[in-house]
Amino acid sequence: MEFTIDAKIKLNDGHAIPRLGLGVWLVSSGKSCESVVRAALDAGYRHIDTAAFYGNEESVGKAIRDSGIARAEIYLTTKLWNSDHGNPERALERSLGKLKIDYVDLYLIHYPVPERLRSWRALAGLRAGGKARSIGVSNFTIGHLTELLANSETVPAVNQVELHPYLYQRELLDFCHKKNIVIEAYSPLTHGERLNDAKLVAMARKYSKSPAQILIRWALQHDVVVIPKSAKRERIIEDADVFGFAISAEDMRTLDGFNENLRTCWDPTHAP
Repeated sequence: MEFTIDAKIKLNDGHAIPRLGLGVWLVSSGKSCESVVRAALDAGYRHIDTAAFYGNEESVGKAIRDSGIARAEIYLTTKLWNSDHGNPERALERSLGKLKIDYVDLYLIHYPVPERLRSWRALAGLRAGGKARSIGVSNFTIGHLTELLANSETVPAVNQVELHPYLYQRELLDFCHKKNIVIEAYSPLTHGERLNDAKLVAMARKYSKSPAQILIRWALQHDVVVIPKSAKRERIIEDADVFGFAISAEDMRTLDGFNENLRTCWDPTHAP
């Protein structure tokens, strides 16, 4: 599978999302966040993923403005937080105000709270009004998606979930591919919990790459969007250096076999 940092995946609504992005969860707001986003943009990233819950939308927006890169060239995601489901329209307006932009490229329901179906209808309205070019969900299981699809004609463009070889959600991945929903992998580096795993280190050595680069490339070769996060410029650059090699089919199967259902973030399995 050959592509570059500019490569995109077409969504079911006709828009396209860059395959590689930068996540900014746990990146403190202010100068720290601004420098992280600027480092990513300087390295060629054109996809930034934030959320109201992260508390750094203002810093992300400022970094984008200060970069001098045209807004149309940057794919920007934010998310509806659990406490804002009573008025998603107001929540998005608040996010847009902090970001100082007129629209987001992708607006996600951050977590499958009980009010999700009502909020999903509101997001469809936001998309129709142009405030969000694409809409999707995050942390939705097959059950949550099945419920949503049974109650709405609007199919999510994206389902953002934790995904890496140690949490290889194959059934969810297959389900979303069949429904033309793009999977977006957050925490693809396992929050560092498995970067020193001997099996992964050996695989990285075979390709003369870092363990992080192997994890990112694994996700890309599963045809998902991947949003690694780092607060260090050198790691941000390293994470983008994943387009000059390919993992063999045999080694991809080996990496798939690393699965141990390791969740380093939320577990939405039993979300009502």
